[in-house]
Amino acid sequence: MPKLTVLFAALLIALGVGAFLFSGSRTALLPAYAGLVIGILGGLALAFEGGRRHLMHVAAVVALLGALAPAATLVIRAAQMSPLALTVNIGMLVLCGGLLALMVQSFIAARRAA
Repeated sequence: MPKLTVLFAALLIALGVGAFLFSGSRTALLPAYAGLVIGILGGLALAFEGGRRHLMHVAAVVALLGALAPAATLVIRAAQMSPLALTVNIGMLVLCGGLLALMVQSFIAARRAA
């Protein structure tokens, strides 16, 4: 799971940096910030097997927050968003939500195996 977490982090960083390069707006980097934190946690989980469970749970919380933030923004102001902002918010929601769903499945499978 940590390797997949790092992959999702790289995708979030690419989404944020790409949106920033296209728009020049610093708020476009928000997916990159979430991706950076998730990537650090995933990297630490790869390095420290003893703390992997805890690090992955923290990464799941960050993924949850990373899914809730664009979801709330889309509910509140989707009609006023530019097409780029709408795309970035949907992309962040899909990536963070997908990662969170995979993490929950992994946690359930690990619990059943124990």
